[in-house]
Amino acid sequence: MSRLVTPPDLLGTLPATVAGVIHATLPGLRECRGIAGRLNVEQIKQLGIKTPAVLVSRLRARQDKTYAGPHRTFRLQLAAFILCKDELGLQRDLAAANIAQVLLNLIPDQQWGLDDDLMPAEAVTEEPLVSIDANKQGLALTAVLWEQVAALSPFPASEPITPEVYLGQMPQIGAAHEDDYQLIGGAP
Repeated sequence: MSRLVTPPDLLGTLPATVAGVIHATLPGLRECRGIAGRLNVEQIKQLGIKTPAVLVSRLRARQDKTYAGPHRTFRLQLAAFILCKDELGLQRDLAAANIAQVLLNLIPDQQWGLDDDLMPAEAVTEEPLVSIDANKQGLALTAVLWEQVAALSPFPASEPITPEVYLGQMPQIGAAHEDDYQLIGGAP
């Protein structure tokens, strides 16, 4: 997290950035994009999402640590919602589990190409979201959740320290004799 300019829209663009990496890994998805907030069956009907799909969302940000400055980091909780319907030769629950397995292998330690802005993904979990409404719609809905630490304001660049060692001999020491000191290891 050494970047001097954290993108001002990091929180807004992160779901789409993650979705891009997921779609490159799973090009057979009919839809893969970022969304805002949690996903429910009513939204799925309204959005007309083509399955199989993965929708990525940032669910919350919680203050994590405060460093000198003060510079704060935030723990982001993200989710990849997997939506599947029965396909010829592949049941929706099996399809969702297969996609979840790929994501469970992909997400740990990911920084989504934002190495200067995000710490590696951690605490990855998978949770099938079984509901009567989803079953009525013939949907398998699963969430893969994880956390990532982000600095939303930039950390200052560290300034190089150039150590210098001087040698003085008694009795010509102290502030009155600074010109008598010799730089060790180089010329003054």
